[in-house]
Amino acid sequence: MQSSRFIKRACALLLLDAGTPTDKVLKALAISRRTLVNWKNRWLKGRRRNLEDKKHTGRPPKASGSYVAKMIRAVGQDPRSFGYVFTRWTAPRLVEYLYHATGIRLTAEWLNELLRMHGLFWRKTKRTLRNLQNPAEIERAKRQLRRLKRGRSTRAPIMNFGSAMASASTCCP
Repeated sequence: MQSSRFIKRACALLLLDAGTPTDKVLKALAISRRTLVNWKNRWLKGRRRNLEDKKHTGRPPKASGSYVAKMIRAVGQDPRSFGYVFTRWTAPRLVEYLYHATGIRLTAEWLNELLRMHGLFWRKTKRTLRNLQNPAEIERAKRQLRRLKRGRSTRAPIMNFGSAMASASTCCP
């Protein structure tokens, strides 16, 4: 099976061979004139084999299969199960954990890209103290707030048993 780049090069040359004006070929394939000239020269020098992509050399990726497997396993678990005190992973934290687990250090940006490549996404961590709060104290504060909103600062019911009150009427003393 041929690459899409090979097919694009072959289409350009076939269009030129069929008599299509160069400007139309350039516009249809969204390429520059220089690119088209390069493809044509490659065809003239070596025919089909020069239109195919060559193997790209370079450094092999740092993130091996075992690294990716550990990354996926770690993201799926609570960081506290690994002995950390925080409850959510961030890219820098995950980088540090994986560095200690595998000896391979990546940047946080590249780790995020690896996660995206494997269909894993996360939101930025919200700064909160919720995990440090006492649930009983929170419930007590909510009850107190409800009482204050109703106009009662104490639990005892408000009653008036015969205390003198000013007359509400202005016409009678």
